[in-house]
Amino acid sequence: MGRLDNSARRAAIIDAALPLFARKGFAATTTKEIAQAAGVSEALIFKHFPSKAALYEAIFRSCVDGDEDLAKLLAMPPSTETLAAYVQAMVSCYVSELPSDRDTMLPRYRLYFMSLLEDGEFAHMVRRWMSEHIAPPFVASLRAARDAGDLIPSAPVTENAFWLAEMLGSTLATIHLPPTPLVPSLAEPRRTIRDAVAFILRGLGLREEAVALYTPLLHCTQSTEPEPTCSREADRDE
Repeated sequence: MGRLDNSARRAAIIDAALPLFARKGFAATTTKEIAQAAGVSEALIFKHFPSKAALYEAIFRSCVDGDEDLAKLLAMPPSTETLAAYVQAMVSCYVSELPSDRDTMLPRYRLYFMSLLEDGEFAHMVRRWMSEHIAPPFVASLRAARDAGDLIPSAPVTENAFWLAEMLGSTLATIHLPPTPLVPSLAEPRRTIRDAVAFILRGLGLREEAVALYTPLLHCTQSTEPEPTCSREADRDE
């Protein structure tokens, strides 16, 4: 660790602390254990993080800062297409990206669940951030879909629509927490992403024409071979 600069040391401490918090919980994890896992002294931990709680928050920030795909998504103007892009990105993360990177992604998800079993502070950090950064543009795109005539008249345009969609998506990740998926039929990512996105878009109130246009792979044939990518332009020509 001696050759690492401050930012690298800070990152190493975060990387060492995350799986410990995820496995043992916040209260049961000591700074001594974190120091041993990171190969540093306890004093160095407190040099970078004034408290264990500050380290906890830094772990959360490391999960969201610097995500280029998220930045591109947040920069999209409100529209039905953007709404579908949010849903697809959310479902793809929970269904495909998270289980495919068990060493990096699953400890973060386990940390969230461990937080719910304790004081909920890490979970509250996640939800507060989503309320500030994700929910507003999502709801704005839902309004844009309504204004474009892509929603049924009775569809609610509220923040609860976002949370219900997000919670359904995040639940899909729980089936991958054990080594063997809990629901085998939901372990095939391409079909699950397609079905879940269509299900959520319908639940949000999108008309069938819009669901068919913006659901990924909806117009692709199902086979054991890799599924081709369906372009929105091709969908519009059908």
